[in-house]
Amino acid sequence: MRRLIVEISSRAFSKLFPERPIQKIRSAEVLHFLKFEPQEVAMILRVEFNEPNVSIEDMFPDDLAEVQLLEREKEKESEIYTYFIKVLRPGPDLTAMRGYVSLPYEIRGGKIKVTFLGSAKQGRDFIKLFEAAGICTRIISLTDAKFPPHSPLSRLTEKQRRALITAYTLGYYDIPKKIGLVPLAEKLNLAHSTLDVQLRRGERRLLSRIINES
Repeated sequence: MRRLIVEISSRAFSKLFPERPIQKIRSAEVLHFLKFEPQEVAMILRVEFNEPNVSIEDMFPDDLAEVQLLEREKEKESEIYTYFIKVLRPGPDLTAMRGYVSLPYEIRGGKIKVTFLGSAKQGRDFIKLFEAAGICTRIISLTDAKFPPHSPLSRLTEKQRRALITAYTLGYYDIPKKIGLVPLAEKLNLAHSTLDVQLRRGERRLLSRIINES
């Protein structure tokens, strides 16, 4: 798995979401992605605006967004807000995406930094999504995505990580399930019996570490 970090100008990024005045944001940082799917994105966002009369509702004016203020803090002469944000159907371009948007994801100095995890081909396809919209990207980092030694994911093979992360992201472990084993296997281009083995082995390794260290 590769970690790709690209930089895009805020002005260019606005082409994807013309109804959202991103240029009014002085700085923003996604602290946590709680969910990132083609039909729903949920995050914890820390943001500072350029003007005192701007609100987060200006960024998400439609009724498909849920916004909740978590914290408001004063820093020198500006105010910084932390929000929980959930957006349904965040954009048509996400439906073609394969891979995972990760951290850091931030806006500073009129630039947006986006991190993407996936294979080399998925990384190229991710960049093509922006190119198709006429948006230029600048690659600022391309490295192997290595998990820290203390992470349970470091115990898994790359295939097991891919299977488990995709299954979790698409709702295989939700109650009730949002996707079954067969359609999940089709998305991963695997036989369902092969995917079943990868999931079971990955689950066993994770449980083994949790149980043995508890």
